[in-house]
Amino acid sequence: MQTLFEFYHDQVLYQVKANNFGKEQVFRNGQLVSEGRAFFSTSNDHRFLCPTHGPMRLYFKVSLKTAEVSYRLETSAALLCEGKAKAIPPKWLGKLEQKLSPEPEQPAVDVTEPLATAQPVATINNKSDRNWFRPLLVLGILLLKLSKSAGAIKAALAGTALAGWAWLFNLEFAISLILALLIHEYGHVYAMKRSGLKVKGIYLLPFIGGVAVSERAVSRWQDFKIAIAGPAFGTAGALVAYWLWLETGQPTLALFAAISLLLNLFNLLPMVPLDGGRIVQAAAYSRKGKAAKIGLLLITGGLSCAAWYFGFYLLMLFGILGTFDLLSDANERDKALQPMTDTGILVTILAYCGLLAILLWLSVLMADSGIPGTNLPLIFISS
Repeated sequence: MQTLFEFYHDQVLYQVKANNFGKEQVFRNGQLVSEGRAFFSTSNDHRFLCPTHGPMRLYFKVSLKTAEVSYRLETSAALLCEGKAKAIPPKWLGKLEQKLSPEPEQPAVDVTEPLATAQPVATINNKSDRNWFRPLLVLGILLLKLSKSAGAIKAALAGTALAGWAWLFNLEFAISLILALLIHEYGHVYAMKRSGLKVKGIYLLPFIGGVAVSERAVSRWQDFKIAIAGPAFGTAGALVAYWLWLETGQPTLALFAAISLLLNLFNLLPMVPLDGGRIVQAAAYSRKGKAAKIGLLLITGGLSCAAWYFGFYLLMLFGILGTFDLLSDANERDKALQPMTDTGILVTILAYCGLLAILLWLSVLMADSGIPGTNLPLIFISS
């Protein structure tokens, strides 16, 4: 725990301590009076009892741009004090600021430099201007040849995805995310092959995720098995990484487990076209009547609106696509897929809830590990 900020009131020292995983503690003259967890939030309030003033409330808001915190200490009847103090930003903010900060400006060229010394530079620039298209031409020919190979396309997408995530975060995070995606998508591929479907492959999409492509399933039970296999494999991978981290203490394993948990929690949202939505759809569309179908449509649309409100625009895009998919789902297409029995529907619901419970339980354990990044699943749950 590090001190986020501190201040004095009536010769009493108030300290707010926090870590990089959302846990906060308030101390009054060194005595712990309140603690809680702030899930990816820059503001929080703590309530505690004071021997002098009785019930008190400390509210504060952190400005990430200025690394300052505005605080307000009050009782139910009066404002005791308010002000601003310097805050120690979390560790992840430093890397984020490095990504967002502009590059330092280059020093201006000395205009008093003799013209003769500047002419060779101009000559080189003119020569490079004439030849700028040559590397692009070679690259274009190479890409044209590679595009004829599906394997090359997969490799190019995977490389682009790795480079994109590494640029956005760092190489360790990118490798962990790619590995978690591959394990997740292999679960889908395994279920597709077990169902007798022809698999076309796994494609990693930069800044989006991954997708396993195959022939269309012929029954709702196959739909369920294929949809849940990805999160099931991903959860198993997270559990193995978590166990290895407990045995070895390697923080990279904890980070991979947290990323895998986050990925699979995201996919289990009951929103089409995510895996959770497909699981719910397989059960809902196996029932006669339109009540379950309308309910799934409302859930997908509602989550899309919530994603837009809270700024999860990628999730909003998925929800919009899923909403249109549900609206355009023809009756002939529904009838072509064999529905599940009541037993199959019950198994689907129990499997979905059980897998979700395991992910939630492991997310809480990971959040208290103290390893940077392991609180990401709990942050996602809270948001």
